[in-house]
Amino acid sequence: MPRSRTVPLRYKPEPGWAKPYLSNWKERQRRMEAEEIAAWEASGKVGEPGLREAYPKISRAPIRLIACPMGKAVNHGGLMRMAEAFRLERVDLAPEPDGCIDGSGSRGSRELQPHRWIPADRAIGEAKALGYRVYGVTLVAGAQPLENVAWQFPCALVMGSEAEGIPDEVVSACDETVAIPLYGLVTSLNVASAAALVAHAALGAYVKAHPEFEPVRRESRGLLGLEPGEYT
Repeated sequence: MPRSRTVPLRYKPEPGWAKPYLSNWKERQRRMEAEEIAAWEASGKVGEPGLREAYPKISRAPIRLIACPMGKAVNHGGLMRMAEAFRLERVDLAPEPDGCIDGSGSRGSRELQPHRWIPADRAIGEAKALGYRVYGVTLVAGAQPLENVAWQFPCALVMGSEAEGIPDEVVSACDETVAIPLYGLVTSLNVASAAALVAHAALGAYVKAHPEFEPVRRESRGLLGLEPGEYT
């Protein structure tokens, strides 16, 4: 598909509306880069004195996210944004065969979320050597429904591509496999969506066992009935 290909309109825009589907690839990239810069700048204005400075020293959940090659590099940014939202320990991203890196969708989280580029098998080997329980998120024989998982920590969550899933040799290296029951005809979720569901479940179990692990932002603390944090 040519990179400058335009998408035809599917409806007649209302008077005064822009034509949202007529932007070309370069214009889309320009807007995405501008939005990411704006999101990063906005993340520095947290409105809570001392939080930005204190944040690097605040503990993270002992949960790693290990991603096999995605096939769609745009998922890199989505995974990092999700991991930062739940304050996961680290994201290990496997290099794509074509070397593509796409951080769009991270919304300024790349500078906040610890991450590195490393083949999935190496990341799993390192995690297991450190005592991490490794969960492969894939629908294979013997996989546990997400709701039935007895989480152990520290742990690592292994994600595969939407089209191919997790390679067999990587599945074999996992301690346990986990699957999300789907109720429609589609056979998979977007990888960032699937990772968010699994990470939320794992984090919920960790917080239940470690109630001292709390959100840092005022809004989420209030949602849980917690007083605003003190970061000065």
